[in-house]
Amino acid sequence: MNNKKWLVACLMSLVLILAACGGDGEKESASDGPLKGEFITILTGGSSGIYFPLGGTLSKIYSDLGARANSQSTSASAANLTTLNQGKAEVAFTMGDTAADAYEGIDSFEEQGKQENIRTIASLYTNYFQIVALEGSGIETVADLKGHSVAVGAPASGTEIAAQRVLEAYGMSYDDIKPDFLSFSEGVEGMKNGNVDAVVMSSGLPNAGILELATSKKVKIVAIEEDKVLEMQKDYPTFFPTFVPKETYKGMTEDVPTLGVNNYLMTHDGVSEDVVYEMTKAFYENIEAIQDSHNAAKDISIDRALESLPAPLHPGAKKYFDEQGISE
Repeated sequence: MNNKKWLVACLMSLVLILAACGGDGEKESASDGPLKGEFITILTGGSSGIYFPLGGTLSKIYSDLGARANSQSTSASAANLTTLNQGKAEVAFTMGDTAADAYEGIDSFEEQGKQENIRTIASLYTNYFQIVALEGSGIETVADLKGHSVAVGAPASGTEIAAQRVLEAYGMSYDDIKPDFLSFSEGVEGMKNGNVDAVVMSSGLPNAGILELATSKKVKIVAIEEDKVLEMQKDYPTFFPTFVPKETYKGMTEDVPTLGVNNYLMTHDGVSEDVVYEMTKAFYENIEAIQDSHNAAKDISIDRALESLPAPLHPGAKKYFDEQGISE
């Protein structure tokens, strides 16, 4: 064999060896688990929010069970539900009030109509509505927001929808403030630069953006009184009174009353019962990994999985909870 033929033979052998190794690697990454061959897209939120790290962890859990899973950063709740309803994803994180609106086709979903395909997997943890201002800004109450530039959340996000409802409870609207439709991270950046006077966030505790801001600025969480929350609860049953505990952020010395709403893991009715059963089971069997993703996730418990469901429970999730003795 001449040198040229020998070189070609060697190269061909190398290609075959590499191909074989690549095949073995693919087999290992796509395990023979109960979700093998399933494509699972998980819709999260902005990178500074809590949905984002939870989605990344959940994607790994499902991948380890054989699924081709990926998590996608989005503008959060409202967009997630619309995409889910269209069957363009399999799992999404969302706020409870936004999910209830979507299923009923009211308020911000009035134009699109009822998102009747969405289904609930489980209730997760509480979101705390946080209006953040800087000490010395003159913003001490919700009424003080008048005339100020306020980052109210990404357009049609759960935060932005809740912001409108809080203002309404105080007899205000966007006409009374200068609304900036910014994500959490953009709002925080705006406060650092002096372009934004206050930022609205609805998230678990602590929020990474506020933590970061508090390292360089003296922040203040503006109170939303319990009577205002109870008033809103009449129209929005998923709302409830709660508080941001003192010392959550640097400089806080007392609890601050505010609005709470649960977050949910959602799917749609086109995902099979078997797949949702396995996804639900995997979620709770790997709850420690989920809880390690963010401090807020430590409140996730199977005991509260069926709290105030905003849309019908998916049969696959129901099957799992029935086995665990958990019922609505």
